[in-house]
Amino acid sequence: MPPQVSERDPEALSHYLLSFRWPFRNEEVHRILVDGGLPLWRQVLRFVPQPKERGRALELGSPPFHITLLLQKFRNYDLSLTGFAADGRATIEQTLESPEYGERHEFACTCFDAEKDRFPYPDNSFDLVTWCEVIEHLTENPVHALAEIHRVLKPGGALVLSTPNASRADSIANFLAGRNIYDPYHLGAPLKGSRHSREYTFSELKELLEGCGYSIDRIADIDIYATASRNRRAFRWLMNNVVAKVTKGHYKYHLFVRARKTDAPFRWNFPGRLFDGGHLAFYMAPQDPEVVFGRNDAIHIAMGWSDLQTDAGARQFRRSGDIGDVYLVNPGPVSSVSVTLRGGAGEAQTWHDNGGALVMLGSVRFEAPAGGWTEVTVPVSSDYEPGNPLHLRLDAPGGVDVSRATSG
Repeated sequence: MPPQVSERDPEALSHYLLSFRWPFRNEEVHRILVDGGLPLWRQVLRFVPQPKERGRALELGSPPFHITLLLQKFRNYDLSLTGFAADGRATIEQTLESPEYGERHEFACTCFDAEKDRFPYPDNSFDLVTWCEVIEHLTENPVHALAEIHRVLKPGGALVLSTPNASRADSIANFLAGRNIYDPYHLGAPLKGSRHSREYTFSELKELLEGCGYSIDRIADIDIYATASRNRRAFRWLMNNVVAKVTKGHYKYHLFVRARKTDAPFRWNFPGRLFDGGHLAFYMAPQDPEVVFGRNDAIHIAMGWSDLQTDAGARQFRRSGDIGDVYLVNPGPVSSVSVTLRGGAGEAQTWHDNGGALVMLGSVRFEAPAGGWTEVTVPVSSDYEPGNPLHLRLDAPGGVDVSRATSG
């Protein structure tokens, strides 16, 4: 009989993970990975819910498969595995075998870019998504990844996320001692982007997730590693028990979150603490046939809009400049765009970029009094090509309030 393994027994877990063999395995490197990673992986397991009925889970960033092995052994899920291959391959395949435990696993990861690609899974596919030790490696756009995670999760499904705490006491101690707090260069790393690009504080991660529409079940900062010296222990104690009470900060080593997809739609939220406003003004990634301000307007509008505002009826809106540009995308034919306006007058136009040549598709004059919201319908000619950006331009001297635009 193989040895018994319990998730509460770190020595047994270490023995189990180290028992696996694969081609070109390096014993010393494997032991370093397991010794360093096991305290983290055990905390991840504590945040992963155990379903009564067999569930479906998506693991983002599966290699080198240590969390994969623990999830399939201790949690009741069928797993879909993913990775990112710097050489552009579509899949990463690996066979792991433990003669001691009588286990053999053939893992296959689907490869894609979580910051740019649509995840290759249908809507509402998974009860759980794990995203552990990945978000800190992203270089540009974690919001895209969060949008895709939200899309593939079932309503009520859980996202479990772990990442180092940017404000951990150990980094503060290094900074005060004149040491560099950044990762060393990862020259020769087998995976491009293995070095940390952007770490998060407790409050930044909470703001990002809640701003995108997730409901947080549990979020915690946890010291997962012992300190190397008495002085470091004393400094940790000071930061966690004295400084934290004054600053309301969180200074433990790692952040862990379990968040839920609610019935509310995803919100494209780009917090000012995480995204430079000057650069964000140039970012557009239209993908929807409808723009609802306060939900998905951030990726559908060009420069020149006011900050998001809320009226007395809880409707969110922005005010355009003299020119306000909105971009929509519709997969099918479009005959008109309906836009909800207030407090302005001018001309609404629809345009199409046809291979670099701008083509006007329709226009209408409008007057939208300040007292209430007015629906304005802008015609779209048959020249519109489904699937391409549809440009709505509001030419309104002095600006106009806008809360929604819908193509159809």
